[in-house]
Amino acid sequence: MAVIIAAFVAFLAYGWLVFFHASFAAGGSDTSGYVNAARLMTTGRIVEPVAALRQLDLPDEFLRAFIPLGFVPGPKPRTMSPFHPPGFPLQVALAGVIAGWNYGPFVVSPLAALVSLLLIYSVARELGLSRRFSAAGAAALALCPVFVFQAEQPMSEVSATMWSLAAVFCALRSRRRDAWALPAGAAFGMALLVRPADLLLLLPLLFALRLRIRTALFFAATAAPFVAGLLAWNVAAYGSPFRTAYSEDLAQGLALSNFSWGLRHYGLWLVNLLSPLVPAGWLLVAADRRAAARDRLLLLAWFGAFFLFSCFRSASEAWWQTRFLLPGIPAMILASLLVVRDGLHVGKEDRGVLLRRAVAVLALVAVVAVEYGQIRALGVLEVGAEEKVYADASRWAEAKAPPGSLIVSMQMSGAIRYYTALIPVRWDRIEPEEARVIRERARDQGRALYALLFPFEVERLRERLPGSWTRVGPLREVTLWRAD
Repeated sequence: MAVIIAAFVAFLAYGWLVFFHASFAAGGSDTSGYVNAARLMTTGRIVEPVAALRQLDLPDEFLRAFIPLGFVPGPKPRTMSPFHPPGFPLQVALAGVIAGWNYGPFVVSPLAALVSLLLIYSVARELGLSRRFSAAGAAALALCPVFVFQAEQPMSEVSATMWSLAAVFCALRSRRRDAWALPAGAAFGMALLVRPADLLLLLPLLFALRLRIRTALFFAATAAPFVAGLLAWNVAAYGSPFRTAYSEDLAQGLALSNFSWGLRHYGLWLVNLLSPLVPAGWLLVAADRRAAARDRLLLLAWFGAFFLFSCFRSASEAWWQTRFLLPGIPAMILASLLVVRDGLHVGKEDRGVLLRRAVAVLALVAVVAVEYGQIRALGVLEVGAEEKVYADASRWAEAKAPPGSLIVSMQMSGAIRYYTALIPVRWDRIEPEEARVIRERARDQGRALYALLFPFEVERLRERLPGSWTRVGPLREVTLWRAD
C-alpha cells in the first residue's frame, strides 16, 4: 500500500510540474499552427479565403505574403489551408470548446503526457514486467527531456506517443481476446491522424497483434475510418488524397546521404538524453532469450522503424529534433527493462537477490540522474515563460495599432492571427517592389502599417520593406515599429 501511495503522489507531483511549466501561448510555426487550425475547424471549415487580398485589392501573386506561419496555399486560388495534419488540432479544438481558447488548447499535451505514463506502465505489465519495473519505465519516460519539453507545448509529438502506446497496449491485449483489436485499430488510426509518419507503427503492431484473420479484420475495421478521414482531409486541404503539406519537404529531405549524419546525430543525443544504458538495452534485447521472440521483435521494430526513418530525413542539429523519435522511445525504455530484469535474473528464488535488485535500482537512478541533469542543462522547464512573449506582444501590438492595421512579421505571424484582428504580412515572402505596392494600398485605404519583430528580424525588415520606420517600443525582446 505504501508503494501505491508513493506512486500516486509522484504521479500527481509530475502532473503539477508539467502544468506549472507549460506554455499557455500560441507561439511560433508549430504551436500557433495547431491552435489556429483547431479554431478554424470549429467554424466547420478546412480551407479559407485569404481576406487581405480582397481587402487590399491585390492580385493572386501576393497570396503568400498574407499566409501566416502554420498555413500553406489552399487548393483553390486565393485560399489557405492548415499546414498540419488534423489529428492533434481535433483534440485541441475539443479542449478549446470545453475549456475556452485561453486555456483549453494548452492542456492537451500535458494531459497526453500523463496518460502516456499510465499506458507505458500498462504495456510493461503486458510484456510480463513486474509492477516495480513497470513503474521504473514510467519514471524513465516521464523525465525524458524531449518528452517533458514537448509535453509543455501545444505540439503533436506527445499526443502521437500516447496514441502509439494505446495501440500497442490494445494489440498486446488482443493476444488474449480478439475484441481488443478493435480499440487497437482505432488508436492506430488516431496516431496516423496526428502524424501520418506513424504509419511506421504498423510494423511493430504486426508483432503485437494475435496472428488470426479475425483479429486482423477487427483491427482493419476500426482503423479504416481514420485512414479514410485522413485521405478526405488531404483532398479538402491540398487537393489530393496522397498529398500533404509535408510532401514537398519529405521529397526533398529524404536522402540516403543523410543516413550517416542522422545516425550520429540521433544516436549521440539519445545517449546524452537517456544515458547509454537505454540505447544499449534496446540493442541487447535482441539477445535476451528469456523474453518471448515476438516481444523482442515488437520492441526492435517499434523504435527501429522511427529511428531509421528519421536518420534519412534532413534536420537541424538541435537536440529537440529527437522529438520525431518520441512515438518509438517507449520501446527503447521497455526493452532496457527486459534486459535488466533478465540479465540480473531477479526473482525470489535467486541467490544474491538483494544485490541484483540493488543493481537494478542503481541503473534506474543513473538513467533518471542523466535525464534530470539534461532537463536543467537544456532549460527544458523554461519554455512556458519564454513562449509567453508571443501572447503578450500580440495583444500589446493590437492595443497600439489602429483597427485594421497591417502588421509585418514572420515569427509572430501565427500568434498575431490567433490573438488579434490585425492583418499579418510576411516580410520573408515579399520583395521590395511588392512591398511598395502593399504600402500604397494600405495608404490609399487609410490602414496603418506596423512591424512586430524579434531581434533577428529587424535587419531583414529593412531589406525587404525599405523606407522609414519609427520604433514604437519594446516588449521584452520583441519590438514594435511604425512605418512613416
